[in-house]
Amino acid sequence: MQFQNKNVKPRKRSYYHFSKNYPSRSGNIYAIGESRTRRKKEKRNRIIFYVSLVFVFAAVFLIASVMGNLSHRPIDSTSKGLADQYDGQLKALEMPEEALGGGIAYDLFRTQLKTDKANAVEVVLKRADGNLNYNSAVQTAKEIGACTQAYENAWQTIEKLRADGYKIIVKLYCFEDPLAASMLKGSAVTVQDGTTVWLDDSAQNDGNPWLNPYSQTAQEYLYGIISECATGADVIMLNSVCFPTGKLTDTAFFLGEAESVESRNSVLHTFVAKAAELCGDTEIALCTDIGSALNGSEQLYSGSMFDSGALFNAVDFTEFESAGEFPVGGTSSVGMDKATLISASIPLLNEKTEENYTTKGLLPIIDDEAYIKSLEELGINNYILVQKTDS
Repeated sequence: MQFQNKNVKPRKRSYYHFSKNYPSRSGNIYAIGESRTRRKKEKRNRIIFYVSLVFVFAAVFLIASVMGNLSHRPIDSTSKGLADQYDGQLKALEMPEEALGGGIAYDLFRTQLKTDKANAVEVVLKRADGNLNYNSAVQTAKEIGACTQAYENAWQTIEKLRADGYKIIVKLYCFEDPLAASMLKGSAVTVQDGTTVWLDDSAQNDGNPWLNPYSQTAQEYLYGIISECATGADVIMLNSVCFPTGKLTDTAFFLGEAESVESRNSVLHTFVAKAAELCGDTEIALCTDIGSALNGSEQLYSGSMFDSGALFNAVDFTEFESAGEFPVGGTSSVGMDKATLISASIPLLNEKTEENYTTKGLLPIIDDEAYIKSLEELGINNYILVQKTDS
């Protein structure tokens, strides 16, 4: 039973003979039966509330701590150093250069990485025209204008990929560098007079100059770029570590060659060894075309670079059709399609690798997913898949 007492002030508890007649907390409404049981229930509810609050705070703190630890956890680097640690793990896609700038191009590439189940990315940071795709701190690079086409946030893009666990393969073109050859005094291949810069084709056909592998100026510039890029990479892939190609190679003159005790092949090996030393824990891959990997090249290397000391021989299968005829074991490459070439050459390259005490593994460069299965059937689980180019 309840009643209202609008005109009487609430009394003290002692006024009432029974606690059931004591006014409720609602003020002027008296609740019959409000008793010690109700007070105990309210007390219990308050205890439950405060205990729950403590649990909520504890849970929030625990989650925040775990997330903080995860955000500061270093990227797993256990696959650095030895080829067999990479084996079966280094499945790389070539990043389109425009994706370095972020935006839609980057988002599309990230989607492709997930679709193709890649765990590594090849990034071109020094192009065949000599321009850098990032802003370099190397003073010489600034002075010759090598950074004018750089992507402002290239390193931030790379760090995003590293934070997601992707291995980074930085590709650098070396002696094929018409920009530095044009701008750095004493760095270029010349004609016989030792001063006129040599071109790999006529000026009318847009011939380009090359850096001279015997030039200390050229070497020091490249070493600066290599060591700078090594800090943000898992593998540095050196391209065009060779003497120049082109129609006019018979007129090329390499200042310093006559005075050097090193042969052409030796000076290239020394360059790779020095680059590896500068890179420290970051490993080196050396890129060669498939014909040169199998047989060496007198024009490019005055021998072979298969034993260069790089961790990987990055063997490029993508443009073998334009390389002309070359032996594949006891067979000619003429008439072979790419799938047949891969099947025929990988066993031969494996034999060369087993005989090699310095280079430890193969890193085939392919331009079609269809070849991945062929490589895996041949025991090769490392590869770089590049964008197909129109022939």
